[in-house]
Amino acid sequence: MNLSARSLRRASLAAVALASAIGLAACSSGGDRPNPSISASMSPDAGKDGKNGKSAAHWSYEGAHGPDKWGDMGGEFVKCKTGREQSPVDLEPGKAGGKPAAIAVDYRPVSLKLENNGHTIQASVPAGSEITIDGTPYELQQFHFHLPSEHTVQGQGTAMELHFVHKNARGELAVLGVMLKEQPGASAFAPLWKALPDQKGRTAQVSEPLDLNKLLPQERGSYQYAGSLTTPPCSEGVKWTVLKQTVTITPDEANQYRKLFPKTNRPIQPHNGRELITSETSPGAR
Repeated sequence: MNLSARSLRRASLAAVALASAIGLAACSSGGDRPNPSISASMSPDAGKDGKNGKSAAHWSYEGAHGPDKWGDMGGEFVKCKTGREQSPVDLEPGKAGGKPAAIAVDYRPVSLKLENNGHTIQASVPAGSEITIDGTPYELQQFHFHLPSEHTVQGQGTAMELHFVHKNARGELAVLGVMLKEQPGASAFAPLWKALPDQKGRTAQVSEPLDLNKLLPQERGSYQYAGSLTTPPCSEGVKWTVLKQTVTITPDEANQYRKLFPKTNRPIQPHNGRELITSETSPGAR
């Protein structure tokens, strides 16, 4: 073999090796498959990549990435399909039983930062507000909204639902849910609605401190059950308290929110024999 032929052969072998390497890299990258490394989060925008904070898997409330597909997206999202204590549920008084937990609410006036995270409007809350469940304090982390309501009572939902998310010293979560009913007139949500960020990724500061107690009903009768996050990764072990009495939101406010997020509720999940406990109506703690 002369020098010219030997050079051509070496170049050909190098090209084959390069093509093989590219092919292996493409196969191992998995294309658009979800990253299996997904961390549980109390946030509605759960499923973050630990390296860069970007979503490890895209999920939505409708279409190809809607709730019925969440469990097929890999990683911890599988709990959305295999979990036995998933939320939300229908709150049927006929299934009630057991002794309710003693719950005390201690919310303070706070300055709020609102964020449009693409799934909801979420309000970050500074330290100092908490609920206590059977003597264990859970500090309020954030609150956010769903439209229409996620929980239902004997099959009937409301215009929206508000979730206050809390965490105790062991990292365990407790969510206080408030059903929001459309009704004309004054609204405690007006200061928030004046500042709603209208695009994903945008934030806004609420100008005046807000008394969070004004976002709660006067009466604090409740439904209590063991459940999960209502968004991926659908982590279980969440203590749920949904207040029986509704709070009003105006039709204009509901419509304004609907323009941002037309549908942001997970469908009702099976009870799977879970105990649903109801507490008697009692005056709200202040």
